[in-house]
Amino acid sequence: MRMRRGAAVALLVAVPVAVPVAAAARKQRGAIALLAAVWVSLAIVALGAVDIGHFYYARRDLQRTADLAAAAGVQLIGSAGGCTAAASSAQLNATANGLQGAGTVQSTCGRWDPSANAGQSHFAASGAPLNALQVVVSRPVSFLFLGGQTRELTASAVAQATNIRSFSLSTSVASLSGGLVNGLLNGLLGTNVNLDVASYQGLATAQVKLLDLAAALGVASMSQLLQTEVTFAQLASAMATVLSQGNVASASAISGLNTIASASTGTTTGATTMNIGNTTSTSGLLAIGLANPEAAASATINALDALIVAAEIAHGTSAVNLGTALNLSPVANVTAQVRILQPPVIAVGEAGVYADGTYRTSAHSAAIQLYLNVKLVNVSIPSLVNISVLNLPIYLEVAQSTADLQSTQCSTQKSTSYSWISATPGVTALCVGGDALSNLTNTTVPTACSQPAPLTSVSLPLISLGVIDVSVGSTSPANGFNLTLQPPQATVFRFNNVTGDSDDYQSTNTNGLGSATGGLVSQLAAGLAGSMRARALGVDITGSAGPLLSGLAVLLTPVLNSLDLLLVPLLQLLGVQVGVSTVHDLGLACGQAQLVY
Repeated sequence: MRMRRGAAVALLVAVPVAVPVAAAARKQRGAIALLAAVWVSLAIVALGAVDIGHFYYARRDLQRTADLAAAAGVQLIGSAGGCTAAASSAQLNATANGLQGAGTVQSTCGRWDPSANAGQSHFAASGAPLNALQVVVSRPVSFLFLGGQTRELTASAVAQATNIRSFSLSTSVASLSGGLVNGLLNGLLGTNVNLDVASYQGLATAQVKLLDLAAALGVASMSQLLQTEVTFAQLASAMATVLSQGNVASASAISGLNTIASASTGTTTGATTMNIGNTTSTSGLLAIGLANPEAAASATINALDALIVAAEIAHGTSAVNLGTALNLSPVANVTAQVRILQPPVIAVGEAGVYADGTYRTSAHSAAIQLYLNVKLVNVSIPSLVNISVLNLPIYLEVAQSTADLQSTQCSTQKSTSYSWISATPGVTALCVGGDALSNLTNTTVPTACSQPAPLTSVSLPLISLGVIDVSVGSTSPANGFNLTLQPPQATVFRFNNVTGDSDDYQSTNTNGLGSATGGLVSQLAAGLAGSMRARALGVDITGSAGPLLSGLAVLLTPVLNSLDLLLVPLLQLLGVQVGVSTVHDLGLACGQAQLVY
């Protein structure tokens, strides 16, 4: 049977197709579950992120508390209360900054020292002096979405605070003389400066902050300052700039510094470069006894001390003519030459000793060789003899004196903030002899005058012995007059932190030659009387020449006394401590706190 083509098509269209309803429903439910799982996961992540942020901010707040507590506590570590006071201050500070009752503060006193303590913090709960406080702050912090569960958070900080003392070995303001300082600086610098006493006294009371000095020299840190090389003229000009920025230094002091800087610019010494920082191999202006040199930023130095020390460093070891500074005319003519073996150094640093027993902070005086020739012309011993010329050649060698910072103690009052400094004079050797001048170039053998010194030749009118030669020392065996002064035991001085009071300068003065202002050369007269020898016609007549020798000693005594009054202050200006140690306190900077870890 034949069918039409259109009927077959209609039949196919009319046949219904069966759809699996149960399978579709299952697919729909699976999609919803997957979507729900995604949203739940996102919610958990979001809530976790909120808790993470919560703990982050809580941890940051706890770190701030630890930092502030460490910085507050360490400021008292150098006080009389020591570690106990530091820990108590840290606890109070943490509480004041919101540490809750469940929080704890653990404080550990110790020493921060990058050179001695390994590790990232450079902190050790040992060592002396204590200069650091480690604070560990802990507290429980609740999760926001875990039903009251907590997590313990901890933050730690290390802060160091150093009591910094500045001091030197130098002369006092009271002993300054314009002529002495002018003569000394002109001899060292090759200048012709003529400032008055007021200018030098102004410089002697002017303090220069090291941070300000660094800025004036164009450097940004203490480490850079210590590595800086400057000329004497640049240093003097920089100090003038610093002093002119404040209202403390006198106008005459600032003007004096500018005059000295200008005068020294064209001289060889004034153009010689020097280090600001002192090292074991190179002489420098400052010896910094600090684990962290940056802590010295607030320390101060004295302008006159710095000026003299810098001039000595720049001049070097060649001899300096000091004759104009020791003018005793018309009483006597004095020839004077000094050779600076080691220049002095100004100390800035903290108290205490290193592991090897040496002090962290020490100032040193200069080590010098000095030749003097005292000449008296047309003098007489009454009723005995007229003397046309009398010569006395003297050689003096002084080793370095030292001053060591033993300890410091700070309080809220400057008058009860103290430093203890131990001072020890150096060995002094003195001799009179015909070879006294040759000692000035002696760098190998111990100081000694091995030849007698011809003092004078006279003719006594009532005695027919011809010319009588008088010498100091003996001819057989040949020897001069030699004296060595061993230093006394160290003396410990206590300084407060008040500038301008009576304890700014303190001296030792118990020694075999007398005090700081009299006795060094004048005591020589007492020894000379027993060391003079008289010869006539080749024969020793010392035993019969008593009146002559005593008369010569009497002639020399006032001259040597006068020389002492000029020589000792002049040497102290050089930083030379002859039989004494005069410590100049330059100030104490208490509790300069820094976060170091």
